[in-house]
Amino acid sequence: MHRLTAAFEWQSWEVVGRHARVYLRHWHTSFLPPAGEPVMMLLAFGLGLGGYVTSLDWRGRDVPYMTFVAPGIIAYACFMTAIFQSLYGAFIRMHYQKTWEGQLTTQVELRHVVWGEILWAALLCTSYAAIVAVVLAGCQALGLVALDFGALVLLAPVVFVAGCAFAALGLLFTAVVPTIDHMNLPVFLLVLPLGIVSGTYFPLEDPRLAPLRAVSPLYHLAEGARGLLLGGPAAGHLGALLAMAAVMLVVLVPLDLRLLSRRVLGE
Repeated sequence: MHRLTAAFEWQSWEVVGRHARVYLRHWHTSFLPPAGEPVMMLLAFGLGLGGYVTSLDWRGRDVPYMTFVAPGIIAYACFMTAIFQSLYGAFIRMHYQKTWEGQLTTQVELRHVVWGEILWAALLCTSYAAIVAVVLAGCQALGLVALDFGALVLLAPVVFVAGCAFAALGLLFTAVVPTIDHMNLPVFLLVLPLGIVSGTYFPLEDPRLAPLRAVSPLYHLAEGARGLLLGGPAAGHLGALLAMAAVMLVVLVPLDLRLLSRRVLGE
């Protein structure tokens, strides 16, 4: 149980604070490229593809394509940011920069390091989702989308919890891949395909994909966000997402700690 409650201990948040200080020190290289990616994807898909696919059917409603894809981009930004931060970012801090090694010489234990990585990734993906929301507000002012921005207040904590779960998944790969080059395997075999087939960019109506949709937390995040921002059903998807996130954290965090203990501490 202490492996899970370590998320609330001060040492974990000190790790988060350390990552934030480094991030702000190098904000021009740390912030602009990853924060700009979901914005560029929103404009490319929403304005570019939206010029050809003007509208589509979503739950019996005719919805402009850019309005449909906007919540999906928020979900995608959460997923990819959390995964890449806990995968590449954590691996670099663990293996190359020896940041973990230095932290473990203090009052910080490995469980705090792991939770610090998870919480930092979740905070970062929530901030990037907020950036996308700001761009969407500008799009709404121009009449390009029609969203309920009041629902974003409800969506923010959901994105944070989902980010924690996605980061725990990313740390699992960090714990087992032998080198940074091997990270191409989970990225191209799992992460990118899941991002494409989880309803972020287009509806998934094929019944053959129903089992995949049912077990994909990214799909439930995208559809839950869409329900909140477009005024459709959201409770079922958000409930499923939070349940999956809880299971992922309960299962993956102890597993991450066990695997990382062998790798980092030789236990």
